[in-house]
Amino acid sequence: MKLLIQLRTPTEMASYEGCALALTLATFGHEVQLYLDAPVFGLLMQPKSRLHGMIQSLELYDMPAAWLPSDVFSGWLTGMLPNDLATQLMLIPESINSQDFEQILSF
Repeated sequence: MKLLIQLRTPTEMASYEGCALALTLATFGHEVQLYLDAPVFGLLMQPKSRLHGMIQSLELYDMPAAWLPSDVFSGWLTGMLPNDLATQLMLIPESINSQDFEQILSF
C-alpha cells in the first residue's frame, strides 16, 4: 500500500503519532511518504524533540526523504538544520498526483 502521511499539527503528540505510524507501516513493507507542513517546523528545530530524532531515522526504514512545502521558510529551515537531519528532507515535487497514493492521512 502506498500512503502519504501529512504532519500538519504543531503539537509534539500529533507529530509523534503520525511519524510513528509512518515508520511502523514502512517496517511492514508499505511505501510511505511523509509531508511536514510549516506548523511542525518548530518541533523539527528542537534537537531533543521526538520528531527530530524520528526524521533522522527515515533512511533506516528505507523511506524517502520527507517533503517540505516549497516556500521560503523551507529553504531557510534546511540551511539551519544539522546535515544528518537535512539529508532526510527535500522540497515537495512540483507535480504530485494524489491518485498515486492509496491513502492520504493528516495529523
